[in-house]
Amino acid sequence: MLSTEQLADYERDGFLVLRGQIPDADIERLERGLDRNPPLDGSLKDVAGLNYPEPGRYTLANNKLKDPDLAFLAEHPAIVPAAADVLGADPKLTAYVIYDRTPGGPGIPSHNDYKRWRPVGSSMNWAFTIVPFCDFDSTAGQLFISPGSHRLDRVAPGAERPLEVTPPAKPSEDSYIDPEAKRGDLIIMNMHTWHRAAGNNADHSRVGAFNKYAAADAPPATGYFLYDDDVYNALSPEGQSVLAVHSNKPLATTRLVLMRERDDVEILLVTDDNGRLQLPGGSTFIEQAIPDWDTGNVIASLQEALRTTLRIETPWVSYIGDFDEGDVLSRVYAYTLPGFGFPVPYEGARWLTRDQLVSSQEDLAFGYEVEALDRWLDPSIVRGKGLTQAQSRVNQYAY
Repeated sequence: MLSTEQLADYERDGFLVLRGQIPDADIERLERGLDRNPPLDGSLKDVAGLNYPEPGRYTLANNKLKDPDLAFLAEHPAIVPAAADVLGADPKLTAYVIYDRTPGGPGIPSHNDYKRWRPVGSSMNWAFTIVPFCDFDSTAGQLFISPGSHRLDRVAPGAERPLEVTPPAKPSEDSYIDPEAKRGDLIIMNMHTWHRAAGNNADHSRVGAFNKYAAADAPPATGYFLYDDDVYNALSPEGQSVLAVHSNKPLATTRLVLMRERDDVEILLVTDDNGRLQLPGGSTFIEQAIPDWDTGNVIASLQEALRTTLRIETPWVSYIGDFDEGDVLSRVYAYTLPGFGFPVPYEGARWLTRDQLVSSQEDLAFGYEVEALDRWLDPSIVRGKGLTQAQSRVNQYAY
C-alpha cells in the first residue's frame, strides 16, 4: 500500500518511482517468456517495415499474455495494489505491452498517452506501470518525464454525459527529468503525464513492460482490448479480476444506445428481419486509419451503420459493454441526443421508454437492451468520449 506522502507525490508530479519492487528472479522469468514470444505484434513493426532485430522499436502485446511466464506480471503483488492506490479503484488491465528497442533503435519524442481513439488510452482514469528489464541509462536510453505536466485541471464535467478534456499545453523540453529507472524498479505514471525516451546506443536491447490499468469505474470510451479465454485462464483465480472482459467469441457486431430525454428517458430501437426489436448498428470492421496493435475500437463500423440505416452521425460515442449475441459478441456504445437536431422521424424505428422496453422483453432480439440502457444511466461510471481514428487524425479534442 502506498503511503500518504507517496500518493501526494504522485498527485503533484504525475508519476512515482518505487525502487527495486520487482525481484530479479521475476525479471528473469519475464525474459524467458519474451524469448519464447518475439516482440512482433502490431503496426510499430509493420509500418516501419523492419525485420526483428534490426534497429527499431518492437512490441509484444495482445494475447501473448497467455504464456504463464508473462501473465504473472499483470497480477503482480507489487503492481496491482499500487495501481489501485493511485486510481482509487480496482484496476482493470487495458494493455499488456513489452517494448523492445533493439540496439540502434531511435528514441520517442515528447507526448502523453490520453488518446480518445485507443482502447489503452481512452479511459478517464488510467495509469502506466513501467518495469525496466535493464537500466534505462544514458547508453540504453533514458526515460524522461516532465513533472506536473499531467494538469488534471484540464478534466472537468461538461454539458454532456462524458467528462470534457481540453487540449494539453506541451511542457518545455527543459522541464524533463531523468528518474534514473533501473532494472526491477516500478514507475507509475498518470495517463496525462508527458514523457519521452532517448535512443538505444547500447549493445543490448532496451526492454521494459509498459502495462496500463484503468479504474474499474472508468472503462475506455472505445471499449477494452478483448483478451481471449486462454489469457484469463493463465491468471490465478485471484488475479483473473484484473481482466474486465475476455472471450473467444469475435466482436462481430456493434450497436448504439441512442437516448433522448423528453418527459421521460427514451431509447431508439429498430426492427430486424424477423420483426424483433434491437439496438441500431451493424457488422464490425477494422478501421486502420491510425494502425496499432490495441484493436477494439469499432466506432467507425457503428458510424457507417448509423449513416446507412438512420442517416445520422454522432460526434462521439461512449463504450457501454460487450454483450452476447449467440456465436458472437456485440460491442455496444451510447450517445444522448442533445435536443438541437432537426426534428425528422427515424424511419423504421421506435422510441421506447424504459418501462416500455421492460414490458417488450418478448419482442427484443437479444434481451440485453435494458441492461445496456441502465449502464448508460448509471451515474457512478466515469465516462469519456470515444472517437473514430479518422476523427482523431484531425483533432481528438474537437468534438
